[in-house]
Amino acid sequence: MPKLSQPTPDALIDPQLLQRFCKHVRFGPGEVLREKGLHYRDMYWLADGCVDVVFNEGDLTEKPVRRFPGSPVGEIGFLRGWPATATVSARITSSAYAIDDSVLERIEREEPLLFARLLQVLAEFADQRTGENLTHLPGAAPGDGAGIEVLLCRDDAMLAEAQRLRYEVYCGELRRASPYADHDRRIITDSLDKFGHTFIAREAGETIGTLRANISSEGPLGAIEDIYGMRTSALHPLSTGICTKFVVKKARRRSPAAIKLIGAMTRFGARNDIRECYIDCVPALLPYYRAMGFEVCGPAFFHRENGPSHPMKLDLVRYGPRLSGEFGLFAYLSLYLKARAIRLMDRLAGRGKEIPAERSERR
Repeated sequence: MPKLSQPTPDALIDPQLLQRFCKHVRFGPGEVLREKGLHYRDMYWLADGCVDVVFNEGDLTEKPVRRFPGSPVGEIGFLRGWPATATVSARITSSAYAIDDSVLERIEREEPLLFARLLQVLAEFADQRTGENLTHLPGAAPGDGAGIEVLLCRDDAMLAEAQRLRYEVYCGELRRASPYADHDRRIITDSLDKFGHTFIAREAGETIGTLRANISSEGPLGAIEDIYGMRTSALHPLSTGICTKFVVKKARRRSPAAIKLIGAMTRFGARNDIRECYIDCVPALLPYYRAMGFEVCGPAFFHRENGPSHPMKLDLVRYGPRLSGEFGLFAYLSLYLKARAIRLMDRLAGRGKEIPAERSERR
């Protein structure tokens, strides 16, 4: 067993206090707890062992930062919706308690004093580590969508940003009548928000895009299951999910914002054992979705917000690795050119029909 140097754990909360609330997870030497760039729905509180935190894999000059029992792992991403800023792996056999929203709610309900202390300790760690983590947030080269960050909504305020953007695009830019619009609050929300995982794309502090994912096994999808033809899949409902409310501001639709949202969703789906992802699109955008790997999976239907639409399905096992990578400018242009080629072939085959530009700007 490797010898640990100066094991000085931050024993601010005895991990055993979390035992009756949390799932106890064990990790073998080298096993990854967090992978840089991925979004997570939980965090860990180390119970024993030791983990290495590496911000820049491949940099031989960088020494791993070690975390010991009593220390949280992944708390910044969990609390703020950021992708993981580092890869965390077990240095030796280790274990931790997994904490997600349901665990926090139970602790608050049953042990309010522990809940209060937990939040205080998290604030201390967050204050200490945020500055450190900010220097390691994933960046991009100029022209690659530098400055566009994708976050997973972690509170009502972040979700409200997405809901306001939906209203701005659907009811404002596209002048559509949404049955889910709240005109007084200027938001669009529906029942899928209750168990949805909503991503937002921000640039210079402004929310410019959003995409919502729902995991089929986590709640009722209603008529969508039949509209998308999901019931015919052997993977449904345990390994399927849907994407809805995918909008990008008109001024930023030719930026990498949309593909960055797709990439974040793909990584999130893969981590949660989702093997098929369903979505719908207007006819004019079929070539672009097909270029990413989506295929039409059922008859066209009339979408109450978007008009005539096609249900589509993506094989995440086959196409996920390509879509989940960071898209540079060259890859983005390659995807665009492939979509243009598909559109041209469809026209030559008599399948493509142009529709008014206003309809084509949903995604």
